[in-house]
Amino acid sequence: MTIHSLDLQHIRVLIADSSDYFQSTMLGILHAFGARHVSVAGSGADALDRSRRDVTDLLICDWGLPGIDGFDLVKRIRSDGDNPNRYTPVIVLTSHAQSDNVVRARDCGANIVLAKPFSPKALFLRLQWLTEDPRPFVIAPGYVGPDRRFKAGDPPSSQSERRHDRQAVAPARQAQMAPAAQMAMA
Repeated sequence: MTIHSLDLQHIRVLIADSSDYFQSTMLGILHAFGARHVSVAGSGADALDRSRRDVTDLLICDWGLPGIDGFDLVKRIRSDGDNPNRYTPVIVLTSHAQSDNVVRARDCGANIVLAKPFSPKALFLRLQWLTEDPRPFVIAPGYVGPDRRFKAGDPPSSQSERRHDRQAVAPARQAQMAPAAQMAMA
């Protein structure tokens, strides 16, 4: 993957992590990337409250938040049809990247899972991926979030479709999140 620059100066980012040190580190990294509108929340409840009242273009949250953990935070945001950040891209951070945590992050509606510790380059590449590969948003019984499939298209003609009910696919993420479309590659 070629590394391109990203224009993050108009993007509103919410960092949800209970560690003051990590919040400070993320602020520094995001500011170095050009982000100017970054806020922090120290708990899942605080992040959920902010998500209900402030529009955010990107949520970066730790899975181990006190109170409401990161998985539940994402699931609550995604499930709330009135939350202005329902379609906002989410990066879930975990210090425990075992497959069960990755599956939980995927199933709660996160766009990306990133294992701690990570390099600024790893974060930058994930941000770049979000801008280059916007996946359609799916609203289905038991799941709300970005399409978990990486290959689009119909099932092979020799196989029947495995979904019994047609999933309601929300319009493309760019149409839902005009501000996030500003996260264009320069």
